[in-house]
Amino acid sequence: MSISPSVDHLETWEQKGYVQFPGFLSETETNDLKEWVEQISSWPPDPEKWMHHFEQIGPIARPARTEYIIDFHDGLRRLLTTGKVPETAGSLLGQPVVLYKEKINYKYPGGGGYAAHQDAPAYEFVKLHITCSIAIDDATPENGCLYFAPELHREGLIHLNDQGCIEESKAKSLNWEPIPMKAGDALFFSSYAPHYSPFNQTDQSRRTLYLTYNALAEGDLRASYYADKRQAFAEAAKAGDQRMRVSKIGHFNGKPPEQS
Repeated sequence: MSISPSVDHLETWEQKGYVQFPGFLSETETNDLKEWVEQISSWPPDPEKWMHHFEQIGPIARPARTEYIIDFHDGLRRLLTTGKVPETAGSLLGQPVVLYKEKINYKYPGGGGYAAHQDAPAYEFVKLHITCSIAIDDATPENGCLYFAPELHREGLIHLNDQGCIEESKAKSLNWEPIPMKAGDALFFSSYAPHYSPFNQTDQSRRTLYLTYNALAEGDLRASYYADKRQAFAEAAKAGDQRMRVSKIGHFNGKPPEQS
């Protein structure tokens, strides 16, 4: 079923730089997504295919993120590339879109959070992009839901530090709004909208699907994005960089897996 943004949705998007769609996925779609994520999280590491990133949580290394998925999962590919997700993204962006990147952030109990940042510095190949966040589990302030600083998405990049994140002193001065979500809810946000998420303080997971789209007019650049990211990670590893990396910006606060 297609979902067309209402006038209120469009006004909120223009004003805040993000807008929420409660019940975006049907109950069946939400249950299918939960099943797919269980399947994907159990895939064995295969650096030539999907990209698993792990973090150390207590004595266990657990998945922090999986990305580059749709080439290996038909159901997720259909959800992300056809129908209401890209159609809604295009309606908000004002033009047709194409998938730029996709990822699952798991945030298991005790899982790390993400420092205040904007996504734009990590998306070097495109100018117009929008992200859709779909809750796989309920997201709350306690288990690490997203927080946004509204009405700053037209300000460009804000006080970046050497990790590509918002400087801590600047981040502390912003007014942050938590965005709790129920499983199946969607949140669309600008890549210039400042946001962060705390670590998971509960005994329940806070898994979230993140889908970034760029304007189709800029081309299909997903392959270029992932080729560049794989190369950057390989070069960092070769140089002995021990930081926990899930992105080309250093916003993730999880602990690197312990070497066995």
